[in-house]
Amino acid sequence: MTSLFVSAIVPVYNDAERLKICLAALENQTYPKYLYEVIVVDNGSDQAQDIKGVVAKFKCAIATYESIPGSYAARNQGISLAKGEVIAFTDSDCIPAPDWIENGVKNLLQVPNCGLVAGKIEIFCKNPEKPTPIELYESITAFPQQQLLETKKGAATGNLFTFKNVIDRVGVFNANLKSNGDLEWGYRVYSAGYQQVYADDTCVAHPARSSFKELYKRTV
Repeated sequence: MTSLFVSAIVPVYNDAERLKICLAALENQTYPKYLYEVIVVDNGSDQAQDIKGVVAKFKCAIATYESIPGSYAARNQGISLAKGEVIAFTDSDCIPAPDWIENGVKNLLQVPNCGLVAGKIEIFCKNPEKPTPIELYESITAFPQQQLLETKKGAATGNLFTFKNVIDRVGVFNANLKSNGDLEWGYRVYSAGYQQVYADDTCVAHPARSSFKELYKRTV
């Protein structure tokens, strides 16, 4: 196994309960605990004390704060504090698989001049036996990571790995963007001549949106 140090960055906004599940999954990775850190970036939550309280329960995690609204500004704050040679991104409502970090690093190293690994984002329903029409739609259309990589040369930051030196070269996320900043950043990586990889074995789970309101927020 590689000895590269990994910084996993998790932006959060008013999502303490799901953050707790995410951090529990990150605490129990197959990757050696001394080789990774988790940076939780509170992006102006009303529940700031709740977020701090959750983070304090996990040895692998540290909390920081970003007052500029937007997940890309929050991720940039995480990057500024990261100690890792590898930077991993996921979201507070995602549940990384136990081998998420291990496989993400493995896939980064397998391809020469790799600048980005986009992992699978697996959608799950509240009641798998009785999914709602919106959940079914989500399971088919949400987070097509492989397709995004092939057509847009970028992928969702719900499941993304890169090297810190790649970020140093192409720059951080555009904090002025409220959506598709991950695709814009990914295209910069592609334009700089780096290889990009889709990795089915580098997986996080994400709950299906269950209302038209949530579905609308996804599209804006």
